[in-house]
Amino acid sequence: MAFPLGPSALHSFLAVDITVGTHLTTKIAGLTINLDTVWATGVAVIVLVVMVLLLRRKSAGPVPSKYKLVWEMGVDTVTRQVEGSIGPAGRSVIPLALALFLFIFVANFFEIFGVGSKYEILGPPTADVNLPLAMSLFVIAWVHIASVRTRGIGGYMRHYFAQPFPKYLFPFNGFINVVEELAKPVTLALRLFGNLFSGGLMLTLIAALGAWKLGAVPIGDVATLIFDVVWKLFDVFLIGPIQAFIFALLTILYFDTAMATDH
Repeated sequence: MAFPLGPSALHSFLAVDITVGTHLTTKIAGLTINLDTVWATGVAVIVLVVMVLLLRRKSAGPVPSKYKLVWEMGVDTVTRQVEGSIGPAGRSVIPLALALFLFIFVANFFEIFGVGSKYEILGPPTADVNLPLAMSLFVIAWVHIASVRTRGIGGYMRHYFAQPFPKYLFPFNGFINVVEELAKPVTLALRLFGNLFSGGLMLTLIAALGAWKLGAVPIGDVATLIFDVVWKLFDVFLIGPIQAFIFALLTILYFDTAMATDH
């Protein structure tokens, strides 16, 4: 039985030059700056500012609007999560967790504008590992600051050398805990980056389906349209919000561990 698309069509598909993760760059003081990531990040920040200003405007009347109620539900959910795990002392974590969730949610939503091209006009900045890693390092730095403030220097150091094994095995305790702390920002960043990067890769592969033809009929073009719509709906409305929620939730859990007392 002959290959339904023909060997030439298969060869054309395999010969497509797939490039993912290519950025428009410039150098400033010897550092390489990904201009598309900076642009998309700036747009995400502007969208958040507009959302906040709209919330302020909607909150001016005596009757709360549906928009304000949605925000209040989100804040109330995060507040219950934080107070249930950290306690009243964790209220300072609420603005950070909310800001991270909203920013990542908006940034991930830019996946809907992707077309699978080499350079995206407005791609998700979280698909560039530099942004998730910067956010992760920022979160972990504040986690350690919160731990020192809660336990003091002595309690902070004791936490790493007194567990999980007996105290006389403090070298092993220190080694295990240091490795764990070094892994936290890496895993936090790669989890978000991997999911968004794979979304861009899928869009590129779907765009490459345009090479499929059955004789003179562009079968690939039809498949591209169908798969592109289905994937974007799945990626934008499921993967994007879930990854934003996981990043914010892990931030809360890291602060919970850092601010917990020995007891």
